[in-house]
Amino acid sequence: MHIKFVRIHGFKSYREKTTCGPLSPLHNSVVGYNGSGKSNFFAALRFVLSDSYSNMRPEERAKLLNEGAGATVVNAFVEIVFDNSDHRLDNEKDEVTIKRGIGLKKDEYFIDGKHVTKQDISNMLETAGFSKSNPYYIVEQGKVTKITEMSDKLRLELLKEVAGTNVYEEKKEESQKIMKESDAKMAEIIKNMNMIESRLAKLDKEKEELTQYYSLDKERRSLHHALLSQKIRGLHEDLTGIEREKSELKVDTAENDSQQQVLEAKKQELENQLNAVVKDLQRVEREREELVKEEGDRFKDEYNQQEKVNQLVKSLNVSQKQLQGKAQQIQRLQQEITGARQHIHGFEPTLEAAKREAEVITSRFNEADRQLEVLLSIQSSSQYANKAERDKYLQNEMKTFERTLSARKAESKKAEEDKQRIKDSIKKAEETIAQLKQGMENRKKQREMSAQNQKNFEAKRIDITKEIKELQYQQSQITKNRELAAGECERTLHKIQGAVNQSATRALKFLDKFVRDNNIKGYYGPLIDLFDCNDRYTQAVEQSGGGRLHNAVVEDENVASKLVSALHQSKQGRMQFLPIKKLRPEIPRFPEDASNAQPLISCMKFEDKFKPAMLEVFGKTLLCENIEVASTYRKSHSVACVTIDGDKLAKKGSMRGGYLDTNQSKIKLNKQLKELTGKVQTMQNDEGQIAQKIQELRQQETKIISDLHKAQTDSHAVQQASTTDNRRIENENGRIAQDKEDLTAKEDILRKNAVDMAELEHRLMALQDQLASPFSDSLTPEQEAKMKTLTEQHTLLQKERQAQSYKASDLERQKKAMENSLNNKISQAAELQQEMDSMQDQSGDQDLEVEQLRLQSAKQSAKQCTEQKEAKDVEKNEVKAQKDRVEVELKATKTQLRRQGAEVEGARKKLDQLMDKKNRFMSEMDSAQAQLRELGSLPEAFDKYKDRSQKQLHDELHRVTEKLKTFKDVNKKALDQFNQFTEQREKFRERKEELEKGADSIRELIRKLDEKKDDAIQTTFRMVSKNFADVFEQIVPGGSGELIMKTSDAPREDADEDAGNGAGPSRSIRHYVGVSVKVRFAAGGEVHVMRSLSGGQKSVVALAIIFAIQKCDPAPFYLFDEVDANLDPMYRGAVANMISKQKQGDGESTVQFITSSFQPELVQAADKHWLVTHSGMSRMVVGTLEDQLDIVRKNQQTAAEQQALQ
Repeated sequence: MHIKFVRIHGFKSYREKTTCGPLSPLHNSVVGYNGSGKSNFFAALRFVLSDSYSNMRPEERAKLLNEGAGATVVNAFVEIVFDNSDHRLDNEKDEVTIKRGIGLKKDEYFIDGKHVTKQDISNMLETAGFSKSNPYYIVEQGKVTKITEMSDKLRLELLKEVAGTNVYEEKKEESQKIMKESDAKMAEIIKNMNMIESRLAKLDKEKEELTQYYSLDKERRSLHHALLSQKIRGLHEDLTGIEREKSELKVDTAENDSQQQVLEAKKQELENQLNAVVKDLQRVEREREELVKEEGDRFKDEYNQQEKVNQLVKSLNVSQKQLQGKAQQIQRLQQEITGARQHIHGFEPTLEAAKREAEVITSRFNEADRQLEVLLSIQSSSQYANKAERDKYLQNEMKTFERTLSARKAESKKAEEDKQRIKDSIKKAEETIAQLKQGMENRKKQREMSAQNQKNFEAKRIDITKEIKELQYQQSQITKNRELAAGECERTLHKIQGAVNQSATRALKFLDKFVRDNNIKGYYGPLIDLFDCNDRYTQAVEQSGGGRLHNAVVEDENVASKLVSALHQSKQGRMQFLPIKKLRPEIPRFPEDASNAQPLISCMKFEDKFKPAMLEVFGKTLLCENIEVASTYRKSHSVACVTIDGDKLAKKGSMRGGYLDTNQSKIKLNKQLKELTGKVQTMQNDEGQIAQKIQELRQQETKIISDLHKAQTDSHAVQQASTTDNRRIENENGRIAQDKEDLTAKEDILRKNAVDMAELEHRLMALQDQLASPFSDSLTPEQEAKMKTLTEQHTLLQKERQAQSYKASDLERQKKAMENSLNNKISQAAELQQEMDSMQDQSGDQDLEVEQLRLQSAKQSAKQCTEQKEAKDVEKNEVKAQKDRVEVELKATKTQLRRQGAEVEGARKKLDQLMDKKNRFMSEMDSAQAQLRELGSLPEAFDKYKDRSQKQLHDELHRVTEKLKTFKDVNKKALDQFNQFTEQREKFRERKEELEKGADSIRELIRKLDEKKDDAIQTTFRMVSKNFADVFEQIVPGGSGELIMKTSDAPREDADEDAGNGAGPSRSIRHYVGVSVKVRFAAGGEVHVMRSLSGGQKSVVALAIIFAIQKCDPAPFYLFDEVDANLDPMYRGAVANMISKQKQGDGESTVQFITSSFQPELVQAADKHWLVTHSGMSRMVVGTLEDQLDIVRKNQQTAAEQQALQ
């Protein structure tokens, strides 16, 4: 067993959830910087495993919650997961989780997620070896120091704690407390016994007088008894007469009730008929109003359709006029386009001549410029130091011009390619325009065919719509009748539910849905739905079945169990189930060949497979003609009986009967519900058939509408395609125009590049001439004269070139303007032509024919609606006449029912009077019998008075009463008190003896507890002392140590150390006053006591004591928080070695250590290394040995620096 995971959330510096694990089952080292939260980690473990944080107040709990920045933490928890594979914890799981949660107002404990108490966790840890008497498996900071500072007396207390003597002390204190209570009770008993003896002496004198009083009182009770008996006999005779008269009156009342029930049933039936007729009349009036409204809508539709047709005719006339106007505009534009083309054709030679003239001038200008450049270059040779420098410069210039020339050639090549591509594009566009125009002609024919199809589809749609409306009318009539029947069905169901337990109603409703949704087999529904019987036996069957009529019948227990589980989960009520295969009903012995009785189940019809359920509920009941017959058979055959009228006699004597309203019979209501349900189902089927037919027609209509839409879509698509083709033609024309512009631009680029390339070639030639010429830093006279001439010629040619270029550009702009104007007119003509085509496509001729068909359909619908309204007027008059007839018959029935009710009421009043009289006599009899019971058992002297008259009895009673008055001061309780006090005296004597024996037992127990405590101290001391010597020798090689027990009679070893004082409970029990320590830190060295040791040596002794205590009661894991803080390096290594040995355990199981230290020895001995980091909150992460050693070094450096500063 070991700690596997530790999860902390919200506890102290651990704000967010931190998980430490999986931990090593051997040695885990936890290291962190000062303030990182390392000690809080150990505090979290103690928070769960120890009693350090018990019984905290709210403010103390608040201190445990994280107080960092951010939202306030109101809850925290620490969860420890134990590896329990060895099942040391009393839990069968291999992993056990112990969790403690805390808040401002709560402190909770959990084991594996289940709420438990702190005691439950303590008990579990106790069974695993974590003894409360030895809490040294957790050694927190300061505990070592605390042990070093202990006196001898405190070390003795520590030893007692380890030995568990607090258990003996608690038992001894409890025994002494019981002893004191026993002494107090003994004193109280002696006092009470003295009082009782005094009282008994006085009561002995009062017994004789009480004996005479009892004799006279017995005579008085006998007389009173005789008087009451005579009164009761008379009351019995009066009650018998009342019962006889009541029985005769009941027969008459039953006949009147029967007649009244017939009239009530007739009245109910007539009221139902009237309600149905009224609802039918309301329905007819509502339907007539709907037809009136529909008729108005149909006329409105007809009017709107007529308006639509008129509007289409008007729109067609307007469209014809617009087409004529657009045709005239197109003709005018064609004339203007022809003139513009002719004008452009005549303008083009002038433009070409101007461009050629500009090229000639440019060529002459370039030649003059080249020659001038050569001369200027010679003139500027003075800037070069020598010919090589000049040649290098000229060669660089030639390379630059060559690159520019190469770029111009590439650009010209690309322009030639683009020129050819543009020509191809123009050709392709012209071919596309021809194809588009041919396609437009074909689509025109498609539009005409689509228009005819649309007309045919619309006609079919109108016919189907008419048929659908007729079917919908039929469906609405059936729906209204079904809703009436469903309403009646709902009312009947409400009556049934009102008579049934609501829990059962909810359960049955849930079960029907659950079984249907989950397809569960073997559920047959409530019992009442599974049988049928003659109306004559309905009341008998219903009263016999009672609440079990709505028990659920199932195939077997498995189905029942599944349904019970579903009811539990859904919380939808309770249900009693009847599993057919499990039922084994015991059928009683019924009378054979009886003419006035028969088994109730013989009057019922049901399927054979339901027989066990029927026998279970009805098979034990006998059906009888009347209550007298039922009473006879119940006595003779000991069976439950029920009469035809529903009076029920239980087998063991109880009887249930009276008036039953047959109209509220659950079985009749259930039959009525079935009939109504069948009727509703039939109408639903009719509705479904009509709905199916309507659906089929809707599908046909949908298909026709789809075809119509498809035709319209196709027509629209054709129209859109034509529009698109027109647009494409327009775009292609625009593209041709653009391509022509681009072609002109490319030709201009080619001409310009040709000029530029010629100029570049001239410049290259000039540079080559310069390169070939001899180096000179000045011009010859001939060259200077030539340079002057060339300069004048260059200036003149430059002006001419600019003028000619401007002229060519101006002519080019004029041509562009004329071409733009031409393109605009072509576009206007194309747009007008497209609009004409679109108007012709949308002329509305086909729409007019379709709308005319719709107009005809609207007229037929309006006519049909008028005819239906007239038929509904006839039906309304017939329903009104039926309503009048039912109202007259209902009024007559109510009058007859009132007369019958008056007779029944009179009989009931008389019966009530008899009941009042009977109740009065019964009250008097109850009073007399109560008086008899008060008198007690029948006195012996009663026989001599029973035959006397009432007068004689009253006289005797008066005489005896007068004598009794003389004993008015007698103590009537003297004898009882004497006996009572005698019994109390005996009980006190017995109690006194018990207390004396108990006191002896307690004294013996205290003696034994002292002996056991003494033995426990001695045994524990020997173990701890031996372990201490062994451990000290391991930590301090060559050293030795021993613990010495000090008693009250032993000489004091240390004058400065405290010692206890006091006497022991007996001579045989020694009185211990302290435990002293003697150690030697080297072989043959000086013996020291704790007072003379250094701080580090005291820490060694304290750790040796802790290890010695742990060896006495080993635990599966230990928690050490900085236990080596004050140790010297050699001792720290020894402690680390000891932990390394201990963690190996006994060979069968290991021992886990979780330690923290700021020293390298314990860190290096660990098997797994954990780092505590802090960045706003503490976290635990897995580290390495190097990480921990680095933190240890830095902490030591920081400590050294702080010490140096101090």
